[in-house]
Amino acid sequence: MSNYQHKQIIETITRLDEPPSDAHSFAEWIKAKAQIAFLSDNAKADEVVIYAAGQYTFVHSLIVSNERLTPPNQDDLLHWNCNAYCSIASYVSNGAGSHFRLERGLTNTGTETLEGAMQPIFARTFDGWNGPGRNYLELHQEYAQITGVHWRPEERAYCRFNENGDLEPIVSVTNREDRGGTMSLATFKRGPLEEYLAASNSSLVRMFDCTLYRKGHFSGWGAGEELIVRDSDEFFFRQKIEGAHAGYTRGVQLLRPPRAEAEVKVPIRNEKQYVEFITWDWRNKRVTRISTDPDASTNYFVANENALPFEVSPAFFRPEVLSKYKTDRDKYTLSDRDVSCRASWHLQAIDVNDAGQVHAYIVYLRNLPYSEQLHWLSFNEEPKTGISSRALATDFKGEFSDFPNPPGKVLSILRRWDRDAVAWWTLRDDRLFARVTTPLSSSRDEWAESFMDLAKLVIEGFETKPIRAMLDRAGLSYVQDDRTIALLEKLYNKGRGSSEKLTGLRTVQNLRSTAKGHAAGREAEELAQAALTSHETFANHFKHVCGLVAHDLETIENLFVE
Repeated sequence: MSNYQHKQIIETITRLDEPPSDAHSFAEWIKAKAQIAFLSDNAKADEVVIYAAGQYTFVHSLIVSNERLTPPNQDDLLHWNCNAYCSIASYVSNGAGSHFRLERGLTNTGTETLEGAMQPIFARTFDGWNGPGRNYLELHQEYAQITGVHWRPEERAYCRFNENGDLEPIVSVTNREDRGGTMSLATFKRGPLEEYLAASNSSLVRMFDCTLYRKGHFSGWGAGEELIVRDSDEFFFRQKIEGAHAGYTRGVQLLRPPRAEAEVKVPIRNEKQYVEFITWDWRNKRVTRISTDPDASTNYFVANENALPFEVSPAFFRPEVLSKYKTDRDKYTLSDRDVSCRASWHLQAIDVNDAGQVHAYIVYLRNLPYSEQLHWLSFNEEPKTGISSRALATDFKGEFSDFPNPPGKVLSILRRWDRDAVAWWTLRDDRLFARVTTPLSSSRDEWAESFMDLAKLVIEGFETKPIRAMLDRAGLSYVQDDRTIALLEKLYNKGRGSSEKLTGLRTVQNLRSTAKGHAAGREAEELAQAALTSHETFANHFKHVCGLVAHDLETIENLFVE
């Protein structure tokens, strides 16, 4: 989704650039009071205009060292004569070909103050190209790299992931050609801009020109007086009003960072917030609330100095806490013992105890963004039993985990097949490994989705041609309508005189087509009820079926390597 504030600015400038129809309003409009008010308000806004080229409004910005602006030479700055098309590098020759060099830095600005300034946005034209994209705006690479942003065309912005793993537009760009637009605009998010200004001991110098008249009804400027308006040391302009039919307002606005260079040790961010979780304080043998604030818990190294709970105290949660992470597999990665959000956060050492509760340690919960901590808090509950045997062994005893994990065994076999590039099976999508997770809640939809993901990974990966070739070599008959499971079963039953089934694969395929494909049907309800009756939970049922699948995969591998 494009930046909403950026689009609002486009609408505002477009509205400001619309000449009023009646004479009185037009006479007021050419004084640019509304444009000046917009610039004043925008200087304090979260979305800062850096470049704008509308029907009547022009804004161009440079980043200038504070040494050159203390104090600002207003008379010098009012003579600015540059725009975003100015070059910051050029080849220079003396004309005779004997001296040829490269010159860098912004020049010919019309001022001494702005010479050599940093230009954050460049307007460029691809000469000779007549299609879309001939004219476009480009971000200075230094700013792009220091802020860690990348161009995303679907967002029309230079973006990065925020702490919630969502794309955040940091520099939003609209070109005049976009969707038949009438203006070009570049806006910067205030936070990253202030960080850059403070760290570079610089200020943003924003030059503006509002030349207002009714097109087709203005023949030129007369000899009338030009006024110099010094609103403040930071905002000043030249203005000329030509009767009641034209006027221009051309000036400079300085936007200084609110923090001095010495105050910026790390990027400016919101203050860290913490929450309290119901936790098993095993050091003090009690269930209590423990804050994720580092000062509220301790570690082994300083424990003798206090009686605080250990930071590896576990908090317990209803299994639905993980359901959120299964709804957006591009954004989240969930495995047996951790969950992460792309380029944002990582919660490690989670597990599920015998009562079906998810547990996590305070030391790792504190690393989550505040909004994510609140999500986990909403599922927090008192422990029904202790942590899992696996977590106790690996996290506290330092022992190697050899606990049975049928889903993990299936994935292990398939990863080996993928690594060895076996002929009978192909990984269709690299993301499928991460998508196969055990259903933990009582949700039938989650259970059905788990089998859908398992089927996509396992069954859809089988290659028909190599399997048929194997049957041909063995002299075994088949029909063209036979699917891979049926073909594999023919291979399996070779010489046995029986018709045994690959039970695990058959079960997955049946659940995929029935439980997920017809989730509201009676047969799906019966399958779900049978799974709970036989295995108590959907998690236990999924693990049981994965055990059968793992056995089938080992059997299939033996058929091809014999």
